Amino acid sequence: MLVVSYSPLLVTAAALIALMAAFTGLSLTNGLSRLPAAQRKPMIVKAAIVLGGGVWSTHFVAMLALDLPVEVFYDPVLTLASALIAILMAGAALLLLHFGPRSDRRIAVAGAVMGLGVVAMHYTGMYGMRGCTPLFGTTGYAVSTTLAILISFGALKAAYGERTLRGIVAGAVIYALAILAMHFSAMYWTGFVAVEALRVSAPMVSNHVLAMLVVFAAFLICGAFLLTTATLSELAAGPARATEPSPEPLPARPAPRPTTRLPYERDGRTFFTPLAEVIAIQAEGRYTRLLRAGDALFCPLPINRLAEDLEGQGFIRTHRSYLVNLAHVRGFERRKDQGACLFDPQIRVAPVPVSRANLPVTMKAIGV
Repeated sequence: MLVVSYSPLLVTAAALIALMAAFTGLSLTNGLSRLPAAQRKPMIVKAAIVLGGGVWSTHFVAMLALDLPVEVFYDPVLTLASALIAILMAGAALLLLHFGPRSDRRIAVAGAVMGLGVVAMHYTGMYGMRGCTPLFGTTGYAVSTTLAILISFGALKAAYGERTLRGIVAGAVIYALAILAMHFSAMYWTGFVAVEALRVSAPMVSNHVLAMLVVFAAFLICGAFLLTTATLSELAAGPARATEPSPEPLPARPAPRPTTRLPYERDGRTFFTPLAEVIAIQAEGRYTRLLRAGDALFCPLPINRLAEDLEGQGFIRTHRSYLVNLAHVRGFERRKDQGACLFDPQIRVAPVPVSRANLPVTMKAIGV
């Protein structure tokens, strides 16, 4: 067996590429569910290219970090195939998440698909090595596959459980960990045997050419990452506000009239739903979803605006991402230092969480 070592600098670079690609890809999918299907597909393609390209770039940067005592080449067909596999599997996972009702089971299946995409990409790329022969162990297959699937599920659960900036960042960190854990656990149980005479029957990709390809891919990922960092300020700050003071005092704001209906959009048109039919309101990025019996409507207003407009009209802020219509609350469940508001099972609306900070006010409002 050949003795190998790693370059710490390139291992660090691989980790950074994985993190940037994960954050960029998950940010591109934020808010897709409220778009028509025709507009969702191109965005899913872009996100899949970033996520799959990030997996591929991370793998081969980590392979460049591997110091082998022999000259290594790569089969161009298998190298290209490994990138396409990563992109297609990431795209399949995103399609599961953005077409059809999103549930824990669906997130679990998408996590398995995404994790298997990392595994398939890794071993396809490894089988393309020339100059030495990688020997894989059964333990390596089992451990790396298990880690990839479980951690990928955790990443999607964090990113899609609560579609906020914090959720996306947490999902990106966990998915980057999934890529790295899969790669290095597989490499731990992989040995390398030198090939006495390398027979080249077709053009091969040398380490130098591979390095240029990876640098180019990393450059694209970094560029996409820089563009999506605008999401940080948008999600954190909410609606844009004026940053310069007004030279003249603003007139007093007239007292708001009671709200009797809320707007929602569908097929490019705006409609209104009676306030009494809204059971709860859920934040989704800079917008909201109006939860009614059996359906959810896309509302263009942010949850902070709705909290102000509906103050004193029977709605209460139970969580930073939820408003609840007290008239529809049929029960309450205490969960340690948190809780959940329960509704009539016939209206098919899931329990709404109550955060620790809002627990006393909520319990008092519903009479618990």
